[in-house]
Amino acid sequence: MTTSASGITGLHWDHFRNGKTAKSSGSDVFELISPASGEKIASVVSGTAEDVDLAVTNAHEAFIQWSQLTSYDREKIIRKATTYVRTQADRIGMLMAMEQGKPFAQSRSEILGSCDTLDYFAAEGVRIEGTVNSTEKNTFRSWVIYQPVGVCGVITPWNYPVSLLSWKLGPALATGCTMVVKPTMVTPLSPTSFCMALAEGGIPPGVINVVNGRGSIVGDALVRHPLVKKVAMTGSTETGKKIMQSAAVSLKKISLELGGQCPAIICADANIDNAAQVVAYKGFRNDGQSCSSVNRVYVHREVHDEFVAKLRSIAEGMTIGDGVEQASVDLGPMCTKQGLKTAIEHVEDALRRGAKLITGGSAPEGKAFEKGNYYRPTILDNATDEMLVMQDETFAPIVPVQVFDSIDDAVHRANNTRYGLVSYLFTTNLKTAMELSGRLEAGTVSVNCSAVNTNYAPYAGWKDSGYGLELSRKAVFEYLNTKHVKIELV
Repeated sequence: MTTSASGITGLHWDHFRNGKTAKSSGSDVFELISPASGEKIASVVSGTAEDVDLAVTNAHEAFIQWSQLTSYDREKIIRKATTYVRTQADRIGMLMAMEQGKPFAQSRSEILGSCDTLDYFAAEGVRIEGTVNSTEKNTFRSWVIYQPVGVCGVITPWNYPVSLLSWKLGPALATGCTMVVKPTMVTPLSPTSFCMALAEGGIPPGVINVVNGRGSIVGDALVRHPLVKKVAMTGSTETGKKIMQSAAVSLKKISLELGGQCPAIICADANIDNAAQVVAYKGFRNDGQSCSSVNRVYVHREVHDEFVAKLRSIAEGMTIGDGVEQASVDLGPMCTKQGLKTAIEHVEDALRRGAKLITGGSAPEGKAFEKGNYYRPTILDNATDEMLVMQDETFAPIVPVQVFDSIDDAVHRANNTRYGLVSYLFTTNLKTAMELSGRLEAGTVSVNCSAVNTNYAPYAGWKDSGYGLELSRKAVFEYLNTKHVKIELV
């Protein structure tokens, strides 16, 4: 039983509400299975609408005091809390490695980076500025201020379970909002533990609450609750659209970071060593389980062979293993069996349609990999537009490659998708970089680099890839209401 915010003493997990663990009003539990071994990790209570109501009520009560603190006071409290959480990075990171499959070194790094994100937003909270307006009469005074929206419902995914939580916690905490977090049922331990550690580090009771359980019950109750004034979610496009429909009834503020099918264009003048490194990093890291993964590559005919050879060399040099036992391997198992099934289906579809398998396409050999969701980094050449890997969000360590001769054709193919999250471009020509970055239909265009998610820059999805934005100082306004005050001096 997890009995406090300080640690884990067993394998059964309750909700976290008003600064302490809380029993569920129902009796349902769900089990977590290790993606590396197929063995049971823990059992977690599955919440009810009543649990959501209790958590929202706690958050609503805590909002009164938290929102009245100055932003400077909140910054001090947040920084004190993240200082404590950093001391817990090993413990929380190990939970993530166990439940998600991500190697421990990468999991621990995610915890530390998430603390950095909270600190970034804590500093932005003290820089929220209003305006004083010129008026039509000398006796008028007019100014604009921003105030926290209230209780926020936060729904998070399994691929980066703490990092993507921090993108929402950061601006919410900094602006004076309180929240109820609903982690995915796939990876609930590390985000729950992260929230508990923040509370133990000094975030007041009720400011952060966690209810685990089914999206159809807990998630729906959270989105529909009348005291929840804002919903922030990262997940599938289909789920995002359902949330929009539910939230529309009460006109809640929403921000959604959704799916992607991210293209990379490699021009004839590109630095091929760099292009191969970046595509390998964004195509294979975390087993390709990222909305911003490189999902399809368009490479100029002149550099095709060189690029594929270098990408293959990197892929075949990657180490694979249980990231709990081997903390610094490059790749652990894929998170879910369904994800592994999709990977296999997409590769089989591509090969059936004429793709050429360059490397990968199967699980690594050996007894250590028999029970886990392992899949080797895979490169498919001669890819064509109708293949599933070129259309759907495969969410696996698979990089399909297609040749182009005309840059206009490459841009057309890159944009020919319902998604618009990230596009990658490789060129050493500044004119090409400037021109094509304007033509590519995505909220982020990454030229010659892999750093698409940075605290200081907005991360917005175009088309079916999102609504609103996350990261940067612009994100704080997703959690604020705008108020105009006008006075006549009489």
